[in-house]
Amino acid sequence: MNAYIIIGIVGVISGILCAQADVPLAYSGRKNEKIDARSLGKPASWWCEVKEAWFDKAFWLSFLGQPGTYLTMWMLAERIGMKNPSLALILKINTFIGAYTGLFYHGSVCSKYIVYRRIAGRLPEEDALAAVEAVGKYAAVPSMISAVSLFLGTTAIMIIAILRQDLPVPKIMALLNPFTAALILIPLRKCNVKIGGAMGIGFSLFAIVLITAGCLL
Repeated sequence: MNAYIIIGIVGVISGILCAQADVPLAYSGRKNEKIDARSLGKPASWWCEVKEAWFDKAFWLSFLGQPGTYLTMWMLAERIGMKNPSLALILKINTFIGAYTGLFYHGSVCSKYIVYRRIAGRLPEEDALAAVEAVGKYAAVPSMISAVSLFLGTTAIMIIAILRQDLPVPKIMALLNPFTAALILIPLRKCNVKIGGAMGIGFSLFAIVLITAGCLL
């Protein structure tokens, strides 16, 4: 078993952890309620009803999962670099940008929940909401950069690498990306399956590509 396969296995697990990190931020934990991904970071009454550990779980799942997903992309870049060093460098730069902004964004979102819990009911609702918005101010640009880098950038680079066969895996594997994960999650969410966010699932799919590339060495 080579390093690509080992890191790929770690990447699958890491992606699942990251996906699950989104669940506590969009779901109150009550069985009769559904995950609402559109509510991520938007104040809701249940923020004060759950224990603070509910949001701690979201941060630590992301904290544990993100290094493995970034390492997966770095190893994919190493494999691509055997045939196309320029494209590999672009993927490494993109991965660095994602690593720099991703966890910061998730931590700031979790902070919104904690701040709101601590001041809700002690200040007028308008002031509590203003405080939450102020907490999110610094994360606005990093979150946009993170989304472009991790969702769009990695997907585009991986599709190019696979279709050009710079990454020698079956071309059908170009479908294994966050966009596909998002499409898969649409019907699952309607069935109230709490599998988590599309980004984490998408990076688990990238890890499967890495495992395949390692097997074909």
